[in-house]
Amino acid sequence: MSEIPKRCARVRGRLPALVDGELSRPAARLVERHLRRCDACAEEADRQRRLHARLARMAEDEVVPDVAPPQDLLASLLEQAREPGVRERAAVPARGAVSGARPGLSVTLVVVVLSLVSLAGWAGWRAGRAWSSARREHG
Repeated sequence: MSEIPKRCARVRGRLPALVDGELSRPAARLVERHLRRCDACAEEADRQRRLHARLARMAEDEVVPDVAPPQDLLASLLEQAREPGVRERAAVPARGAVSGARPGLSVTLVVVVLSLVSLAGWAGWRAGRAWSSARREHG
């Protein structure tokens, strides 16, 4: 299986919102433009539209499943949630907290911002010293 290009991955991530009608008009136009050019993404969009339509019909018909869930399902889920390590895994974000992307990008963003702030502080310090020296000479 080949890897999906980044642009296609971004578009496919927006397909559920497009199908639900929750995507902003400008974003929807960009996604639709991509779908006109990319057969694979257009096929995925059609699949999601068909699935959305089926689910809507099921909701309208109030379909009740033939099989009832196991009686101990809730107890079993609660027991699994209490197992050691579950809370720790749930508390760690899957994506970077700063950049919204991979954690490596978050670290890079923090380093760049701190470098820029340090450079601005140094430039301000230098300008203050130059102003102070000029004032002493003329004052």
